[in-house]
Amino acid sequence: MKESPPEISVRKSPTQQRARVTVDGILEAAQLIISKEGYDYVTTNHIAEIAGVSIGTVYQYFPRKEAIVAALVEQLVVTVSEPIRRYMLESMQVPLARCMPTLIGMVLNSRRQMSLLLRRLPRDATKLCEDSVPFTSERFLFKTTSDFFKSHLGEFRIDDIDMAIYVSEYLCIGVIDGYLADPTPKLSDEQVVEHLSDTILKFLTR
Repeated sequence: MKESPPEISVRKSPTQQRARVTVDGILEAAQLIISKEGYDYVTTNHIAEIAGVSIGTVYQYFPRKEAIVAALVEQLVVTVSEPIRRYMLESMQVPLARCMPTLIGMVLNSRRQMSLLLRRLPRDATKLCEDSVPFTSERFLFKTTSDFFKSHLGEFRIDDIDMAIYVSEYLCIGVIDGYLADPTPKLSDEQVVEHLSDTILKFLTR
């Protein structure tokens, strides 16, 4: 079962294809502004100008710029996390030692893609829309991650599945985010994946 992202504070849902294209254009415009000029330059007027729509059209779908950026973060999280979700579903019966390096490599790639945008945003990027629930890849992948760990219980040396998930998930994310933010000592992606995979496997299985 695929996790459903939380609803973002939008005025109107883009149910028709034309509306979906309009919303995608608004989000693309916001991402372009953030990437080239930074979050401080994001305004609804600027977004409308770059997207080639009227300010009224922007307000049909989003009440303010924070809602646009929150939707953009949500879209990015889903886009980069979906391949990880599929891989976990396909690897339920694959031994951890065989699938863990690939899985961690995919997490590394996803965090790198997200960091290109999120590092240009305020620190509370996933909380920009005050009436939405913070949306992260961990939340999007919650059920699949739980099912993946449960399918490998026979390989674990610890009985607490929640602790196994918590420690493994945040060890992985913490190390990877630290590596991406400050890549010293000089390690390659392959070395990071190898050492992190070995550490998590030792925690879970030895």
